[in-house]
Amino acid sequence: MAEQAILGDAALTSLKTSDAATRGQEVEILASQHMRMVFRICWSILRNHHDAEDAVQECFLRVLKFQDRIHEVRNPKTWLARIAWTTALDKRSRKPLDQEGSRLEEDALESLPDPALPLEQLVAGRELQAILERLIGTLPDELREPLELSAVQELNSTEIAEIMKIPAESVRTRLFRARQLLKTKLAVLLEVQKHG
Repeated sequence: MAEQAILGDAALTSLKTSDAATRGQEVEILASQHMRMVFRICWSILRNHHDAEDAVQECFLRVLKFQDRIHEVRNPKTWLARIAWTTALDKRSRKPLDQEGSRLEEDALESLPDPALPLEQLVAGRELQAILERLIGTLPDELREPLELSAVQELNSTEIAEIMKIPAESVRTRLFRARQLLKTKLAVLLEVQKHG
C-alpha cells in the first residue's frame, strides 16, 4: 500500500500493463525492496517529506523508462540509489530548499521503537537521535550526503563513490571529516548543556 501512495496509480498501472511483464515485475520487486532506501536518499537531499515523495515517484518513472535493460544491471541496489540521487539533485536544482521544510518529519523516517524498552530509555534515545539529526543537518552537503548514505542506507564507500561519481578514497575522507566534525559539535553542545 505504501508503494501505491508514493508511486501513484499511473506508475503502478504502467508496471502491470507493460508488454514485458517479466521486466515490469522486476521493477515492481525492486520498488518494493528498496522504496524506503530511495525515499531516505531523496529526503537526505531535499529535506522535505513532500518533495522527497515526488522525487521517489520521479525516480521510479525513470526506472520504468529503462525496464528493458534492467537485466543488464550488475548491482540493482546501487543502480537504483544512483537514480534516486540524481533525481533528488535534479529536483533540488529546480527548486530552492525551503528552510522551514528542513526539520525532521519523524513520521516519515522513524521506525517503531521496541515496546520492551523502558520509557526513560526511549525518550533519551529519541532525544539523542533528534540532536544527532540536527547536527548532521548542519554539516556541509559534501560531508552530510556521504555520511547519510553510509549511516542511514548502510552503503559502503565503493557504492557511495559510484552513486556520487567521486573516487572511493574521497568518500572515505569525507566520511572521516564528517564524523570528526560531528564529534566536535556534539562535544561543544554537551559542554554548553553541562554548564548552561
